[in-house]
Amino acid sequence: MHLQEGNPKTIQALKNVLDTAKKEKADLVTVSGDLFHSREDAEVLRPRLRDIFTDNPFKVLAIPGNHDEGAYRGNLDWGPDLEVATEKPFEVREFGDHNLVALPFQDELTTELYDRVKEVSEELSGGVLLLHCTLDIGYSAGSFGEEETVRYFPVTSSVLSEWDFDFILAGHFHGSTDVRKLDNGGEFIYPGSPVSLSWSEIGRRRAVLLDLAKGDREEFILNTFYRDMFNRTIRPGGENEFIEEAEDWLRERSEENCHLRVIPEGHITVDETEFRESLENVCKGADISHEGYENVEKVLNHTLFKRFKKTLDSKEEIENEEEVESKVIEAMSRLLARRELRS
Repeated sequence: MHLQEGNPKTIQALKNVLDTAKKEKADLVTVSGDLFHSREDAEVLRPRLRDIFTDNPFKVLAIPGNHDEGAYRGNLDWGPDLEVATEKPFEVREFGDHNLVALPFQDELTTELYDRVKEVSEELSGGVLLLHCTLDIGYSAGSFGEEETVRYFPVTSSVLSEWDFDFILAGHFHGSTDVRKLDNGGEFIYPGSPVSLSWSEIGRRRAVLLDLAKGDREEFILNTFYRDMFNRTIRPGGENEFIEEAEDWLRERSEENCHLRVIPEGHITVDETEFRESLENVCKGADISHEGYENVEKVLNHTLFKRFKKTLDSKEEIENEEEVESKVIEAMSRLLARRELRS
């Protein structure tokens, strides 16, 4: 969640999550770490949040993450609905007919901790684990948003499959919602941040609703702030198509709480100033990048390129024909600019 004093969008996202939980008649809301962006934010926001964490028809169970570790002293009042599981190495809580294992943040999975978690998972024969971790396999560094420089509590799917949990609800990953089926039949779930905190977290934000009795899972789109990008490659002659697609994409999001970017990349045949003005005319309110496109009419009319294009079109077995053509256009543009190729 990364609640921040200076970012009211995070507070609004919290309210939206709780409203969604109320609408869906949830019994429990879980936050797997980093409810707050920092200890200071937790200290400053605590009085304001007491009302938010009061009179909800459910409890909120959170574990500390790497950002708010140490923020939860025993003599503080967060509101009657918020409970933070700080007991180390972990604690087991009953939830109806089910058990939840809450494992507060720590830097690494030691052999001793692995053995203790494995033992309790076998004793419980299922249940839910709350965990703040980096699942190393299958993710690029950028997927972790602001966390990409440090990999906290790194684990692998194979290790988690050796524990006998039905669901592992994980924090730390900021990207889109991602669900991984584990070898033991359980599911590993990264819900992603419910509010976009950086440009590495694009697209509408989501929350995950679990029915433990049925073993069902459902994802909900949240009405929270998000960032998104329209990034397409323009082929020569496709300028109008790009502008029309960008206009449609922006129109679909015009009423939503979002920050949008349009990133045209590739080669155009119209006047560059004319293209920029047309793009700005239809993309009002969005950020536009003007660094990735160039007029290549001179290249397309060059005798050498025409010969190349004729040969390329005759080769049916060539893969990635558009990519090959693009690279040749870029190379010839550079050569012409350096006057190393006759006009």
